[in-house]
Amino acid sequence: MNQDTVFSKQLDDCATDAALYALGTLAAEKAKAVELRLQSGCGFCAAQVEHYRAVAENMSLAVVPVEPPAGLRAKLMARIQAQANGVSDTANPDRKVVRGHDGRWSKTPIPGVEMRPLVGEKTFLVRMQPGATFPKHDHPHAEQCYVLSGSITDSDGLTLQEGDFVVMSSGIQHDPIHSATGCTLFIAYAD
Repeated sequence: MNQDTVFSKQLDDCATDAALYALGTLAAEKAKAVELRLQSGCGFCAAQVEHYRAVAENMSLAVVPVEPPAGLRAKLMARIQAQANGVSDTANPDRKVVRGHDGRWSKTPIPGVEMRPLVGEKTFLVRMQPGATFPKHDHPHAEQCYVLSGSITDSDGLTLQEGDFVVMSSGIQHDPIHSATGCTLFIAYAD
């Protein structure tokens, strides 16, 4: 790396640290380093921190207030009451509870297909809109698939309906699958 590249990277790192410092999310060790640079009179660092503090202060002005969904308060109060009574999702360290409203659906690069992780990268939900096709793909792991709703058809013409379950071996290539009706699938990798 030449000197210009090294200097440019140092400036980028300083700006990134300043942004995280202004938001209060910088790790303690790095925050201390930013504070030392500020105390030493580093004009660049001071300008960056000031800039990002102004951005952070104005971020709240850009947020449009949203009315929470009906029933959210009741659900929240029920969870607080359960925890007060000694019953909580985390009371048993040997289990993980994923509530129906936990997590978000994420769009995939495949049109009409969304995914929602449940546990790590090996257990998730897949939602396909009517007419969506999931392209040919490899199965590096054995896969278990349970159809929660709708139907899905593979390239051999096999259609799985709501309530059907299939296991596919690892190391195979799966030809495209299509959902005429739309579907929601529970997917778990066995290995």
